Amino acid sequence: MHKVVVPKRSGIHRFACLALYRALLRKCSRLPLTVASPVSVKFLVQYKFRRCRNIQSPSQVINALQAGYEAVDLLHSTSQGNESEIYRLQTLLSEGRSLRLLNASEHRELTNARCNKPLSALDKKKAESRRYQRATAYRHPNAQPILSRPRPVVSGRRRVPVLVSARGVPFLRIKKPQPKILSDVIRTKLDKRWNRILLRDRLQAELLLAKDEDDWDGLVGDETLPSWTSEIRVALEEVIEKIQGSDQKNKELAEAMWNVVLSERKLAEEEAERRGLEIQPQSFTNPYGTFDAATMPTANDEIN
Repeated sequence: MHKVVVPKRSGIHRFACLALYRALLRKCSRLPLTVASPVSVKFLVQYKFRRCRNIQSPSQVINALQAGYEAVDLLHSTSQGNESEIYRLQTLLSEGRSLRLLNASEHRELTNARCNKPLSALDKKKAESRRYQRATAYRHPNAQPILSRPRPVVSGRRRVPVLVSARGVPFLRIKKPQPKILSDVIRTKLDKRWNRILLRDRLQAELLLAKDEDDWDGLVGDETLPSWTSEIRVALEEVIEKIQGSDQKNKELAEAMWNVVLSERKLAEEEAERRGLEIQPQSFTNPYGTFDAATMPTANDEIN
């Protein structure tokens, strides 16, 4: 069997095509402005080479190379002022422009006449999800703080929110799907806490090295040098304080949100009794348990 040679992976073929490409570009730059626009001819050359770069058929490769060599001769004759070749080049450019316009108009007509395929249930669900994400990407101008609940009067049946813990960040879920701005806020808080934990671990590792440096300074008897561990300890204490402060804020926010859930639940039961209905038993579990300092994440705990 003959060895199969892919033209675009052949060094000889690539060298010949690149040499032809450079020759055509050089000829384009030498065209007089009165004959044709060098920019349009250069764009046409680049477009043709991009279209033909994946050709593998030997006959098509030969035809494309022959067309390229004829174009080099045509451009050379045009740059020398040959009247017949100038007319031929202008005719080819005008015909190519009209053909592109005709193809574009036909393509638009076919696109407009094509029947739109009905979306499946999954595609409709994805489109609706994308639309909802775009609509909830920014805060609504009339949005009220979540801690302003419970609302004394609501239209329809009252929705009791659910307290959810997103890896330590509390929030109240009213309904699904979740707004995009809420997801972005939670992700930002989690990333900030995780970056502080990574910084804390790096400072703790550097603190061990700084202690070794201080021990070495003590051995050589140079007491005039500043301590290596002092600045690292200060930075480490600042990071731990920020982590503990954010955890304390999350704890206080979770307590306030849990009170909102209890108030909403009480109002929902009262409204159900007024309607003469029995409210369905629901399980309102506090994801944080009892609000004790021992149950909250600390600065020494890592996010799993």
